[in-house]
This record gives sequence, C-alpha cells and structure tokens, in this order.
Amino acid sequence: MKINAETKYCQTCGIPLDIDYTNLEANQNTEYCDYCLHNGVKLYDFSMDYLIYLWGLFPEEYYKETGVNLTSEELRAEMSKRLPNIKRWKQKINTAHVQYDLIIRVQEYINRHLFDDLDSDKLSHVAGISKYYFRRLFKAVCGENMGMYIQRLRLEYIAFKLITTDVSVPELLNQINYQNKHTLSRAFKSYFNCSIPEFRKKHSNVNPERKNPIRIEPSIEKISGIRIAYLKLERTNNVSYSYSVLWKQLLQFSEKHELSSKGFKYVSLTLDYPYITPEEQCRFMIGVTLPQSFEAPKGFGVYEIHAGEYAIFRFKGFYHELNKVYRHIYLDWLPTSDYTLREQLTFETYINTPQKTPASELITDIYIPITKKET
Repeated sequence: MKINAETKYCQTCGIPLDIDYTNLEANQNTEYCDYCLHNGVKLYDFSMDYLIYLWGLFPEEYYKETGVNLTSEELRAEMSKRLPNIKRWKQKINTAHVQYDLIIRVQEYINRHLFDDLDSDKLSHVAGISKYYFRRLFKAVCGENMGMYIQRLRLEYIAFKLITTDVSVPELLNQINYQNKHTLSRAFKSYFNCSIPEFRKKHSNVNPERKNPIRIEPSIEKISGIRIAYLKLERTNNVSYSYSVLWKQLLQFSEKHELSSKGFKYVSLTLDYPYITPEEQCRFMIGVTLPQSFEAPKGFGVYEIHAGEYAIFRFKGFYHELNKVYRHIYLDWLPTSDYTLREQLTFETYINTPQKTPASELITDIYIPITKKET
C-alpha cells in the first residue's frame, strides 16, 4: 500500500484504508477499518493514548496491513502524530478539553469545600451544566461516581492527618465537621481494612517494625508564586505509558520555546496523598514554569503555585524510589519537626530529565508547604 497525502485513515485506529473509490459498493463504509467497525457496530472504545500504546505491541500487524515496516517505538511515534490530526480524534480532543476544564473546576471546588454539604445540584451549578449530564460526565472523567469520589477524598484526607499530626480523633472530627463518628469508623475500616487506631499505629513514626533507609534534611525557604502551564494525567488503562506521553508533549512544547534553556523548570503536582491514594486514582498535573507574559498553548491549563514557606527535599536517584522519600517526609521528618502542613499542594521540580541523564543520577526537589507549629 502506498501512503501519501491522499491516503485516508481509519477514524479510530489510524490504519491506512485501502479503498477503491471508483468501485464503491452501496453503503460501503469509508471511514473505519474492518477491525474497528463490523456490521455497523464499533468494536472498540479505547482512549487515544491507550490506542497508541497498543499499536506499539503489534508492529507486525501494521506491516501485514500496510507493507510499512516500523519498530514499536517508530510506530507509536507515527501514531502520536497521526491520530490527533484525524477528524474524529480532533473532535474528541476538543470536546475532552472542555469536559476536563469543567471537571477540574468542580474538583478544585470539592478540594476547597471537602467537608461541606456537597451534592449534584450544587456541583452541577459549579460546572454550569445540568445535574444529569454532570453525573455522567463526572463518572466518565473521574472513573467513579461523585459520591464515591468525595467519600474517598474525605477518608484519604483523614488518613493523611492521622499519620502527619498528633491531633486526637475527636479533635480531628471536630475540625473537619464530620458529625457521625460511627459512620466514619465503618467507612474508614471498609476502605483501609483496619480501624482508625490501627491505621495510626501502623503508620506511626515510632513503629519499630517500619524501616525506611532514606534520610534527607530539607532546606526551609520562602518562595514567590510560580505560574505553570500544565497537562493533566487522564484516567487510563496504562498510567506509566500515559504519563510518558504527556511528558513528551511537555518536552516538545518546552523545547519549541526554549524554556528549559532559559531557566524555566519542569514541575509535577499531585492533588492526592502519596502512598495513601492508589496510583491509578492519583490526580497529577505535569507542567513547566511559565513567564507571566507567555500564553499557554491550546490543551494546556494554567495553574498558580502559591507563594509561602516550603521545606525542600532534594533527592538524587530513581524516580520509582520517590515514594520512599515521601514516607520519610511524612512519617519521620514532619512529626518530629517544628512545622506543620499548610493547605497547599505539594509539588516537585526536576533539575534534570531522563532524556539526558542516567536514571540513578536524576535530581528531584520536593516542595512541602509548611508553617511553624503553634507553641
């Protein structure tokens, strides 16, 4: 098959379509391949990122269909360029950006009012859409219904407070306005498979059974506000691959405008709690610091990291060991320090990148928002 500017591609998987337009049969499909549409029924509904990932697993199938011999990485790179330019995916991308903007707005509202009375009437009003559409959209984007999502965030917040502060359970419940202790106890045990006292003991910094070899002393600094252009990690079948796809997009944007060479940094923010929230449900934003005068490109969000005091932990080593660093910070350093957490997002900056640095030499700065404990 000869691929050129006139080639038509399947509107789902992007494979070139070998169609004889001079002898079209009545009702013959000209937009989808037989793998993606059979007898008028769409057989698959993958995300674009996952589809690109799948293509990398089957380069031999692509060769059989097209005669073009590509490696897995070459095929993924080709599909990463091709699919976003196909009409169907363009429409989905534009729609997805609007939908994600709506849900991000709602998520930010939930974060600020986590223990208020939240229902679909109130949150659909925040999104500016009907509550029936809001419910469907929220589940499609977040992977869980609104009630489960809010309950999970509340329980994870409580768990985080249990292991990073010495506040008593009754006092914590009073602070967060969680009125029914028995309901909380049942929900907590159902989610974490242990009672609240057991959870606190298990994660206590005085637990002799817990061993964490990483020890880092932070620097304490006041920083100015930071403006970033970010991409948000979608719920996906393959977290690691989707994360790498976003990083490639970010690097392309940064290199195009020479941001890294001008001293701007790559940044990652998590809206959840490291080692408490399951990886597949963690909400990430990755981005690059941005000049105030610079307009973020289409598809990127803009976020302002608040000024204030931060404990900055510098770690050198593999990214997969960062979880150990967070355990050290929250379970060892924070409870015995003179500081407590501020209600701001933790974030990371990357001094170098895997593209140019051996994995064991990667340097990450972790910024923990803090304030002095009251005496």
